[in-house]
This record gives sequence, structure tokens and C-alpha cells, in this order.
Amino acid sequence: MRNLLFIFIFLVFASIAKGQEIQPTDSSFLKLGANTDEIEKFQTQDTTHSPRLAALYSAIVPGMGQFYNEKYWKIPIVYALGALAAYQIKSNHQNYLLFRNVYFNIIDGNDRNDSEIDDYLLIFDEDRAERRVDNYKRDRDYWIILAGLFYVLNIVDATVDAHLREFNINQDLSLNIKPSIQSNPYSNMHAGLSLNFRLK
Repeated sequence: MRNLLFIFIFLVFASIAKGQEIQPTDSSFLKLGANTDEIEKFQTQDTTHSPRLAALYSAIVPGMGQFYNEKYWKIPIVYALGALAAYQIKSNHQNYLLFRNVYFNIIDGNDRNDSEIDDYLLIFDEDRAERRVDNYKRDRDYWIILAGLFYVLNIVDATVDAHLREFNINQDLSLNIKPSIQSNPYSNMHAGLSLNFRLK
């Protein structure tokens, strides 16, 4: 259980680390410089892309919002997490039913002539069978909760991606490091580095 939770947390952080891709530039504005005209490219809002529609698609079919946002690499992650949750829920539920039958059979002392249960009756006593029933029931319930979180996370991810498409992101946003020569009134000139942060 702990290993599976670690895998889930790793996948979440991996998808966050992927970051947001800057959409292609589709507009420009004219900035007047000292001697020449400088044209800067920037991204305008994509009015044709709706975050609500992306959320609705992901709510109806998990992964469809990511497809709508053109984040195709996220779709296998959505379905892998869904398949993992479904497998764990089914497996824990089957084991829960099995050991519940074993537990009831031990309490009642009835012989059902079930070879599957009879094998466990030779190994388990009442306390061990009850602990297994509780463990599998708890794990099944945890995975049901995680499946719900995966579903909600899928919708949130699609909505956030759709909102980030609307950001006005300047391609020239940067932090540049350049060599510089600085003078000091108390000593000679010194070589150094200057940090230039460009907003627009």
C-alpha cells in the first residue's frame, strides 16, 4: 500500500514538473525605440478555448479534458491511475469476500465443502481471519477514496491547463547575465556581472 501511494505521489509531481508549454505566438505590438521600431511578440488570450468545457469533458470522460487541451502525454497517466485504482478495489474486495466467508465458516463451524475455503480453514483461526477481513475492507475503502481523488484531480488538471492557455506570456520574459565594468570612487574600475530582468 505504501509503495503504491509513493508511485501515485511521484506521478503527480512528475506531471507538475512537466510544466506548462507556451502556446504559439499569435499577435504583436509595436514598441517605439530610440532609433528604430521594435516589434515584440506576445501571446494573446485564446477566447476559443473554454476552461469550463475542458472541466466538463474531463468530468464526463476522464482524459478528454487533457485531449481538449492538447496535453496528450497526460492521457496515459490518467488511465494508468484509473486502472491501478480499479484493480486494487477489485482485488481487495474479492479478498474481503473470501476471508469474510472463511471467518463466518469458522464461527458457524459449518462444512460447505468448498475447497477454496477449506484450504484457509486449515491455516486461519478466528482472530487471524477477522484481521484479514478488516485489513482488506480498509484497503478497499482507501482505494475507493483514492479513485475519487484521481477523478477530481483529472478535472482540476484539465481546468488549470485550460486557464493557463489564456495567460499573456511574453516570449522575452527572461533573466540575463551580462558582463559589466563598474567604477568605484575609492578604487579602480572592476569587472563584474550584471543581472538584467526583462518584464516586457
